[in-house]
Amino acid sequence: MKGKYQLQIRKLNESLHAKKAEMQQLPQTEKKLKVQSLELKNCLEKWRSQQLSELEDKQNALVADKVKKEENKRQLEMELQRKLKALQAEHNRQVKQETQTFEGFANDIQTQIEEKQNQVDARKQELLKAQHDELHGKGMDTQALDAYNKRIAELDAELAFVRKNRDVVAVYRNDKIELFDQESSVRQERKNKAEALMTIEDKFRQRSERLKLQLSVAQEKLAKQQAALKKLEAGLNAVKNFRSDATLCPLGSSEIGEKITTKDCLAIVEELKRLIYEDSRTLDNFKKQSQQFLGMFSTHNTFHFNVSPVTEEEFIAFASNLCEFVDNDKISEYQKRISGRYTDIIFRISKEVGDLTRREGDIGKTINDINHDFEERNFAGVIREIALRPLKSNDQLMRLLLHIRDFAEENQFNMGEMDLFATESRQDVNDKAVKYLLAFMKGLLDEPNRKQLQVADTFKLEFRIKENDNDTGWVEKIANVGSDGTDILVKAMVNIMLINVFKEKASKKSGDFKIHCMMDEIGKLHPNNVKGILDFANRRNILLVNSSPTTYNVEDYKYTYLLSKDNRANTKVTQLIKRL
Repeated sequence: MKGKYQLQIRKLNESLHAKKAEMQQLPQTEKKLKVQSLELKNCLEKWRSQQLSELEDKQNALVADKVKKEENKRQLEMELQRKLKALQAEHNRQVKQETQTFEGFANDIQTQIEEKQNQVDARKQELLKAQHDELHGKGMDTQALDAYNKRIAELDAELAFVRKNRDVVAVYRNDKIELFDQESSVRQERKNKAEALMTIEDKFRQRSERLKLQLSVAQEKLAKQQAALKKLEAGLNAVKNFRSDATLCPLGSSEIGEKITTKDCLAIVEELKRLIYEDSRTLDNFKKQSQQFLGMFSTHNTFHFNVSPVTEEEFIAFASNLCEFVDNDKISEYQKRISGRYTDIIFRISKEVGDLTRREGDIGKTINDINHDFEERNFAGVIREIALRPLKSNDQLMRLLLHIRDFAEENQFNMGEMDLFATESRQDVNDKAVKYLLAFMKGLLDEPNRKQLQVADTFKLEFRIKENDNDTGWVEKIANVGSDGTDILVKAMVNIMLINVFKEKASKKSGDFKIHCMMDEIGKLHPNNVKGILDFANRRNILLVNSSPTTYNVEDYKYTYLLSKDNRANTKVTQLIKRL
């Protein structure tokens, strides 16, 4: 057996070695082919670019030649139109001239004809009169002759009328013989033909209605068949598209057996799509709600929830674990475990809030000092009264923290784990503490950019300004007291009084001193108010420094300086005026 197939095996081995050699040469061959293909592509692109360039040049030359010829054509047409208009004008002028010449000649001929006719008529009358006189002189009865001439003229007129209307009479006689004499027979024939026409029209109408009815039935059947065919084709196309869409068609759908139904393919596909979309929306909604729920937990949460599920199986596993968690009421078990851990948080919040609100008395005293300062040393001007008052804060987070502080102070020994001081209402207190902490967490989530609480959050400051007869009432912001200058004046007075209160407190320790204070927008104040605000500040040993692009109320200031820039952009201060 071995010797029998040895030759075939050798040939196969040689063929195998040859194929392997060819396979080893394939990468080089492929590389050469790629290089050749790249060279061919480059040559093709170069040839294509060259051909396109030549075609564009030819096209541009043709376009330029076309434009030139069109321009020549337009100029020739314009020249032709100009010559045509000139020739037409010359023709009209000559026609008008010839017409005028002819009309003049015709008028002259007509005038001559009328004159000759008048001369002939006059000569005729003269001859007739001479004939009449001659015959009368010879004894002829001229009256009879006139009567005969008159009768002859009448007969000539009648003969002329007959000659003129002879053809009309002949036509009338022919029409009478052919039409008027045949009127009765023609009317009868017309009546018979009208009756026959009505009979034919009735037959035509009946047959037409029958054929139209048949056509309507046939068209209705055809429309139904075409609609059914289109619906069937649409259903088949929908099925084809559905099965070719990997995102919609489930795996193995082609192996599902047939099922008898009265629904068409399109309705079935739409229903399948609707179910798939509903399932997808349900799954997306489930994932969204799950992510929203898991967003409240950290990575290392107490319940060991997977807070970053990705696949559908991980979401389903989370839902299964959550159902088990709820069904077995494990939350109560965890609640008992951590019920004592929030005590430190409550007490720490209470301590921090207490430290923050410890200065409420100092704040109230400062506000009273400001009010008292205005009552004692106000300048006579438009501002009749400035009053400040502190109220409880309307900041929701601050009010919640104050409630937590009061709750912690009231239940200092009745929170957390059971001990000797515990009471029967300890569980209710713990539940209430948890609710406070949850509300605090919600407040922090609602204001993620709020990093700290300030003393200004612990109270609300209101102002009451009386400007002449205008009373603002108690408001939170100093605005719309009067004009812009009046608003600036009130704000300046409040700040000066606040600075003075702290200055007087410092003076009690280190003696009285003066303070320089910058004030902007001085140009918006009335000149009387400028002097008044300067005196208002100076009586409190507060010296105002103002700036303005133009010199303003120089006599009200002790010093006036000019600020300018030198060549190196350095500010240069020059004293202009010093009031002694």
